[in-house]
Amino acid sequence: MNDRQNAKLNMAQRVSDTFKRYQNDYKGVPAMVSAVAALNTDIENIREVLKERGAVNVSAATLEKRTAERNMIVPCVKAANTLYVIGFLTDNKELITLQSTTENRFYRLSGNAALALARRVLDLSNQYAEKLKDYGITEDNIEEMEQAITAFQTIIAKPMDTIGERKQKTTNLAQLFAGLDSTFYDRLDKLMIMFKQTKSDFYGEYRTARNFIITSERRKETENPPTA
Repeated sequence: MNDRQNAKLNMAQRVSDTFKRYQNDYKGVPAMVSAVAALNTDIENIREVLKERGAVNVSAATLEKRTAERNMIVPCVKAANTLYVIGFLTDNKELITLQSTTENRFYRLSGNAALALARRVLDLSNQYAEKLKDYGITEDNIEEMEQAITAFQTIIAKPMDTIGERKQKTTNLAQLFAGLDSTFYDRLDKLMIMFKQTKSDFYGEYRTARNFIITSERRKETENPPTA
């Protein structure tokens, strides 16, 4: 939520509190009762989306992805280097191409490219499983590598999904603030005119509460409700 939205929400809450104090002055006007109820619903909906948006943790999703990536890379590099040695000793050109399979190389690749390289190492590991046993890499190790690759594949898109979810919440928030503006401009500001002469204290506190301050700009912004 940006500074302007935060200021608007604080303003809306002050206005809501004002209506609570003066409810006896407008409770006999059904249109006002309905408009105040709409205001309170707007505030509640905005706070709910803010709560949901706060629960969308992009950093946690990114950390989870990095951990899964690390769990995949370490066994893949170990197997790739061992396969290279086998290739060097047997003049196997396919295995020799694994010479540059390092952790740095993995980390320089995009997620999908790293996944493709890991699967190539896995395929070769299965193909040369018997020879790898002589180097201390067992079938269980290969199976663990496969599980790590699968785990990374499952989680690879999670940070982007999380970012997308957060963007959607931000869009929803903008729509809710537009609705809040409409509640003020199209309903409350106009209906409050009827109290300007007869309930001047009520009207005056409403107008005061309708001011909002944007802290970062260190200036007071004043909405201008229609006047009679």
